[in-house]
Amino acid sequence: MVTLPISGGILFLLPSCGIDEPWWQLGHLRLALLPGLVDLVAFVWLVSANIQVKKVAATAGVMGVVRVALPQLAVGLYAARLGGQASDPECAISVFLLMPMTALMLAVWVVTALIAAFMFWRVTRAASAQPV
Repeated sequence: MVTLPISGGILFLLPSCGIDEPWWQLGHLRLALLPGLVDLVAFVWLVSANIQVKKVAATAGVMGVVRVALPQLAVGLYAARLGGQASDPECAISVFLLMPMTALMLAVWVVTALIAAFMFWRVTRAASAQPV
């Protein structure tokens, strides 16, 4: 919930290289997606002694990898397919990518949030079932 608005803010601070509508360089858009790396922090908990925490950390870390990799992959494929703006081949990312990109990021977030809720439910159920 935090990284998407930050990425959007960074994107609109980046220089546009478009003539008639906003276009960005591939490297610049990839920089705007860097706040998504925060989702990888979950891997830190893999050092825990508790096996349940390790399971949740691994699941959350893999979800973080998906949250980081899918937008980067989509941007790269879009830039490779489009080939850039005619007047400037470095300008490979059109503003028209932003709506489907946002929808993709939100869909991935919803799916991973549901998985996280399920994992949280399983961990709390397992913790309450253990005798104290």
